[in-house]
Amino acid sequence: MPQKKLLKERAHQAIARWIYDAGIPLNVVNVESIEPMIEAIRQYGLGLTPPSYYQVNCPKGSMFVESVDASVHSTTGDDMYSLLDDYVERIREANVVQVVTDSAAYNKMAGKLLMAKRPHLHWTPCATHCLDLMLEDIFKLPYLKRTWERAIKVHGNIYNCLILLNMMRYFTQRKELIKPAKTRFATTCLTLQRVHQQKNNLRKMFTSEAWSKSKSAKEIDGKKVAEIMLLPSFWNNVLLALRFACPLVKVLRLVDGEEKPAMGYIYEAMDRAKETIMNTFGGDEDKHKSVFEIIDARWEVQLHQPLHAAGYYLNHAFFYKDGARMKADKEVWKGLVDCIERLVPTERMQDEILHQIALHEEGIFKKDMAM
Repeated sequence: MPQKKLLKERAHQAIARWIYDAGIPLNVVNVESIEPMIEAIRQYGLGLTPPSYYQVNCPKGSMFVESVDASVHSTTGDDMYSLLDDYVERIREANVVQVVTDSAAYNKMAGKLLMAKRPHLHWTPCATHCLDLMLEDIFKLPYLKRTWERAIKVHGNIYNCLILLNMMRYFTQRKELIKPAKTRFATTCLTLQRVHQQKNNLRKMFTSEAWSKSKSAKEIDGKKVAEIMLLPSFWNNVLLALRFACPLVKVLRLVDGEEKPAMGYIYEAMDRAKETIMNTFGGDEDKHKSVFEIIDARWEVQLHQPLHAAGYYLNHAFFYKDGARMKADKEVWKGLVDCIERLVPTERMQDEILHQIALHEEGIFKKDMAM
């Protein structure tokens, strides 16, 4: 088969595979705009990557309006409210669905004042910030704080001495002990995870001849570090910290990533994280009670908002998997109704939305015709 013909057939197969995987009707190939698309790809040549979700979800993509030195506004809720309200006024309330800030007390107050004045928009705290604070609170528990401090001592002792650093890299096959993340306490968890992964190699290092002959082995700090590495209680608590923190870091990656909009996934992700933690302890409530209290304090008081419940309810990936449980969940349904009442001003439109939700509940939107 001639090379040109072979390449054409391969391209057509790739296009067809994308159509099948996406569940798009086959007659999409008859749409006139497909030819300019193919031509634009041809003109670009090799190396073209597909657009991200955020590049195609709005013709203009994400828009930067302005940056402001808000230090003079960040002392009281009234000042921050005035700043936010001014921007809503400039952009026009009809164009604003959600205002997001971190969860500082003055921002929370500003958000409540803004929602009181602007009845058709939502204020929500930044999910990334709330989850990072959740992890911070967990690592304030005395036994976990002590574990992290010990891990930091080991890390500092190794990375501040070139001889020890090279020794560690030899025993770990050049694996590092730190994995940076976008937030401080995600880094804490991922670093502990790296330390735990290298447990056997680190213990071998601190019982090796190379270590015993090193200068550090004879110093006070070196002796303390070696003692930590051989303490069963240290490793038990590292594992315990990971059981608590890793499921939450997974949620943090979801809300802090750019693969997909997170609003329709946060509610379910938090439920799954708590379920994962609970399962690791075999359902023994006493073992995770203190951590669940920390999680619930941040989730219920700050992070959990009607928009999260509504996004969860309207996410077909979850609804068509377990719709009965979702419909029976009064908290989820209340969040959905609260969103409808707040975002939609007229009763006629509210009735129309409820009619559409009834069709949604009947499963009509998973049919090919709906696609």
